[in-house]
Amino acid sequence: MLLPSGIDDFKTIIEGNYYYVDKTGLIKDLLLDGANAILITRPRRFGKSLNFSMIKYFFSNEKDYSYLFKGMKIYDDPIASKHMNKYPVIHITFKDAKANSWEDTFNAIFEALQNAYREHIYLINSEKILDFDKEYIKALLKKELKENEFRHSLSRLTKYLEIHWNQKVILLIDEYDVPIESGYVNGYYEKAVDFMRGMLTAALKGNTSLFKGLLTGVYRVAKEDIFSGLNNLVVYTVLDDFYSSYFGFTDDEVKKMLSDFNMLDRYEEIKEWYNGYKFGNTDGIYNPWSVIECIRRNITQPYWINTSSNDLIRELILKSTSEIKIKIEQLLNGKPITEMVESTSALRDLKYENGKINESAMWGLFLFGGYLTPKEKELNTDFGQWVCKLIPPNKEVLSFYKTTILNWLKGFGIEYPKIGQLLEHLFNKDEKAFEREFNLR
Repeated sequence: MLLPSGIDDFKTIIEGNYYYVDKTGLIKDLLLDGANAILITRPRRFGKSLNFSMIKYFFSNEKDYSYLFKGMKIYDDPIASKHMNKYPVIHITFKDAKANSWEDTFNAIFEALQNAYREHIYLINSEKILDFDKEYIKALLKKELKENEFRHSLSRLTKYLEIHWNQKVILLIDEYDVPIESGYVNGYYEKAVDFMRGMLTAALKGNTSLFKGLLTGVYRVAKEDIFSGLNNLVVYTVLDDFYSSYFGFTDDEVKKMLSDFNMLDRYEEIKEWYNGYKFGNTDGIYNPWSVIECIRRNITQPYWINTSSNDLIRELILKSTSEIKIKIEQLLNGKPITEMVESTSALRDLKYENGKINESAMWGLFLFGGYLTPKEKELNTDFGQWVCKLIPPNKEVLSFYKTTILNWLKGFGIEYPKIGQLLEHLFNKDEKAFEREFNLR
């Protein structure tokens, strides 16, 4: 059986006889969740896109996809079976909506919206859709609308689908925060936030055409930035128990996987490299991307940490104060740090007016991005924020910190022989020797 490296389409995996770890229990939990607008945040490449694809095929009334779910946990569930292939589904991803300029990012957002409309192009011939609305659909497909007219495109598509099918709609928005993070890094944050706020508010707030509106992303962008007024949105982050075992692999799932591929003798090694995440109260979550790549290539090395840009996190480390660098060194020495963590990500608030980094916002980015995990957590009711005992989850993530520290030392003009000595002292937890050698540079 093949391993699905980089494949996030559920239908392709099942029909192609790829190895699949059954996460279909997520569907029932979503149905039992009373919220109709939900945001689930997880680190990148932890199965968000594949889970959304699975949800799409389960609910979509496009055709009978029930054969894809035969033999899985959800197939004979009496609650879920009533909903299988019953709803029109809009599935949109903003994973490619990132560029150096707002113009290029907006074009990528437009293409994602255009693709969503193309999937339902039959609406142009629907006898239930007004001619005026058909003209809007045609204008969008031809990109003849102004930017502000695109803001209501998702909302309007849900209403068109409800009218045509006489059925509520499921809206799936994957990686909603990509254009926002790109805006922060590339200097068009306000434009990205303004557009995404308008579009998401129109689609999710008081939209009676929705059965469920589901979003995923890495970060929970601050309410005042993008979700102001969206009182119906329920957010589940890595600190919450809800859906904690559905993103990433559990220990039992990895053991079975290793057994299926005759690699059970490598269990302890793979656990050291890729285990260690804690989502809610679920301990021992593995990075799924790295586990798959490790089994496929039969070698333990960093995989996830090199799959996309870590520029924002790396910049925060390299440009941080000496106090923060001391904490990074503490993490490298295997000692946890206890920090107050902001549960939302207001990227604009990462730095104060004096240029100093807002530490609680920074540690929040590290936590939600998968670069740290909470060994322990406690809610500070006075401030409404979590106080977490944070550690790097595993050997793979530690390698990222080590590489970043290496570049930091090179920035001081230190030559490689000296860097080797410093790193040896640092990773041997000999802080006095490190300080002595560093001061002699």
